[in-house]
Amino acid sequence: MAATLVGAAAFRAGWDWVVLLLAFFVTSSALSLWRGAERDRLTASLLEKGGRRDAAQVLANGAAFAAAAALSSVTGDPLFQAVGGGAIASAMADTWSTEVGTIAGGTPRLILGGRAVPPGTSGGITLAGTAAGIVGALLAAVIALMMDWKPSFPVVVAAGVVGSLVDSLLGATVQERRWCALCGQSTERRVHNCGTLTTHRGGIHGWNNDVVNLTSTIAGAAVAWALT
Repeated sequence: MAATLVGAAAFRAGWDWVVLLLAFFVTSSALSLWRGAERDRLTASLLEKGGRRDAAQVLANGAAFAAAAALSSVTGDPLFQAVGGGAIASAMADTWSTEVGTIAGGTPRLILGGRAVPPGTSGGITLAGTAAGIVGALLAAVIALMMDWKPSFPVVVAAGVVGSLVDSLLGATVQERRWCALCGQSTERRVHNCGTLTTHRGGIHGWNNDVVNLTSTIAGAAVAWALT
């Protein structure tokens, strides 16, 4: 239902918006399925959610794009193409970076401080994941260019990369971190997979990965709007 709402906003704005949205969802879903069982095994005790996306995740990645599509259809202002392009480029870059980096990136290191962390840790980055994020932003920019959208190619790429970096920075700083006393392990889960209720260890209460993703897509949209 959440995906339908986002898709309806894109459809109302035009087929060019639908194409860009489909590019994000299709490629992201394909990357999630790629070695998905291995990814789930690596992150089972760490991440709050598994590989299957829920409504909150869909809206976290697609709400800013959908809002831009709705405003574009109402006002006809091409500047909202920049906003939508930046938002979807950010979502694509972050998703590609996460899915590839978790599996093929080796040992991640926190974007601040460089400490080695387990795969899937919010705020952790790898060379392979960063490269994948840049490729995701490039793909979004290529599609926007083919659709003759308002923002220039470099603007969409920059928005996507900045949005992905904002996601990592927020993940390393303000995202809620929790602790399982029984396993002696950091996690995002309120109830660890061992069944133990976890305690707050750092970050801001309620700032889970969905809030971080939403904020990073808004950041990407803002960068594209400002540069355009």
